[in-house]
Amino acid sequence: MNKLNLPLNPFYFIRHGETDWNRRNIVMGSMDIPLNELGLKQAHEAAGILENESFDVIISSPRIRARQTAEIIANKTNKMILFDEGLVERVWGEAEGKPVDSTKSLFNDDHTPRGAETFSAFQHRVIETISSLLDMKRLPLFVSHGGVFKALTHSFGYETLSSSNCMPFLFKPPLESAHPWVVCRLT
Repeated sequence: MNKLNLPLNPFYFIRHGETDWNRRNIVMGSMDIPLNELGLKQAHEAAGILENESFDVIISSPRIRARQTAEIIANKTNKMILFDEGLVERVWGEAEGKPVDSTKSLFNDDHTPRGAETFSAFQHRVIETISSLLDMKRLPLFVSHGGVFKALTHSFGYETLSSSNCMPFLFKPPLESAHPWVVCRLT
């Protein structure tokens, strides 16, 4: 897929905390699975990191695992939460509820399970959603999913970058269009 362009505005991103299905390496996709005890703890720890950052608004996937993470962060940072369907995880069709198949490439549309979004369509949705939200002129924290992180970073040319549960990142735009976005892990 050709490189997709975002407005050159910085933003924060965090993947939701751990769920039991994450722990068991089960594909969630559109399934609404809540955080487990460790996931709740991770969200509280991430909130402690993020309370020192200068974002203006939290924009979250409405899935329960992202919503719970966003609410914990909002309580600690006193920020408003908006929800956007465009930030939901990739729909995995018949693969949902089954173990992750590490033999298949996430990025190859030929490996798309029946009833699932192709990676190309998913990535287009993610970039389109984030582009429209970055035009709000407020510095957002996106609370979303691992697949959304992969779609986003893959569009910047980072094919192997992944996110752990509740690891916050700051995305900094390039100073010149020929340079890549900088993805900074916050600790």
